[in-house]
Amino acid sequence: MLYDRRSWLQQSMVALAGLAVSTETFAAPRNGVERFSKIHLPATTAILLNSNENAYGPSPMAKKAMLDHYKESNRYPDEYIPVLKQKIADHWKVSPQHILIGAGSSEIIGLSTLFAATKNKKIVTAEPGYKSWNGQAAAFGLDFIRVGLTPERKTDLPAMLAAINAETSMVYVCNPNNPTGTFVDADSLRNFTIEAAKKTMVFVDEAYTEYAEIPSLADLAAANPNVIVAKTFSKIYGLAGARIGYAIAHPDTIKKLATYQAWANASVSVLSSAAAIASLDDTTFVNETRTNTQVARNLCVDTFKQLSFDYIPSHTNFMMFDISKFKKNLIKEMEAKNIFVQSRKHFDGEWCRVSMGTVPEMQAFCQALKAIV
Repeated sequence: MLYDRRSWLQQSMVALAGLAVSTETFAAPRNGVERFSKIHLPATTAILLNSNENAYGPSPMAKKAMLDHYKESNRYPDEYIPVLKQKIADHWKVSPQHILIGAGSSEIIGLSTLFAATKNKKIVTAEPGYKSWNGQAAAFGLDFIRVGLTPERKTDLPAMLAAINAETSMVYVCNPNNPTGTFVDADSLRNFTIEAAKKTMVFVDEAYTEYAEIPSLADLAAANPNVIVAKTFSKIYGLAGARIGYAIAHPDTIKKLATYQAWANASVSVLSSAAAIASLDDTTFVNETRTNTQVARNLCVDTFKQLSFDYIPSHTNFMMFDISKFKKNLIKEMEAKNIFVQSRKHFDGEWCRVSMGTVPEMQAFCQALKAIV
């Protein structure tokens, strides 16, 4: 079993505590957003609410697993992968042949878009939607048909189905949707996926289903060669830094996706594999994280209402609220208080997306927001 690299490295660096480490070293922009901006503070002093990470993770069982296995990092994870695949398969009631392991669900998306590019050249996706992989897809020669959300700011499945044409190589659905935090009900998504898969490949990103407690389409993906479900250990399991996720799909589809890896399931380490195995057993941690996240969201909702900010009700570990009418630069104002959030242009305005930190961190965020306003 395992531990998260971040925790392990922090413990390993105790002897170097006297060194001043500039977070600017780690401040490379991601999707145009600076992680820490131009500051020189230890990362542990900052409140990081800009990347949808789990502030509580990794779980205690995952941490122990990492510490128990870090000395095996000189070996390839060949003995761990079959165990992990069986563990995941048992969790979703499929077989190991339905599983492909990757460095986060982001790698699974990349493999799937590369596979999609061998067919046609159009991807149907929601707007706004998760876009970190869009540049990679464009590099593969793929273009996008972006379908607006419903008035409730949910994924518009009928409109997406209508947008599929002879040039469509893949439909991408993130449910719950990032960045809005909304989701479509399981029956509607299942029916949509069955119909869309008759025409093209359907990719369902389930990064946040554990927060919303909505069922997976794992069984449908396992049976239908045109459906891929992506799962990750980055979110509720708190292993974003360990980089581990997986695909659930028909065995024929898994074989095709695996041909784009150096060798099948080769992208993860002994540590990340052991951590993932342990994480699936730590249901107490998952339940506590979900509960604490709900408390954090409620704090934000109360604050947004008090300050008359329009917001989108969320079922994930992040929320969006409209800052279009706010005269100051909210992101910079928050940075001055060592709190890091991000904003994007959505719905003809400027919206801030704030990830849910710990309850004390969200109390600090709410207090800072009130002070700034």
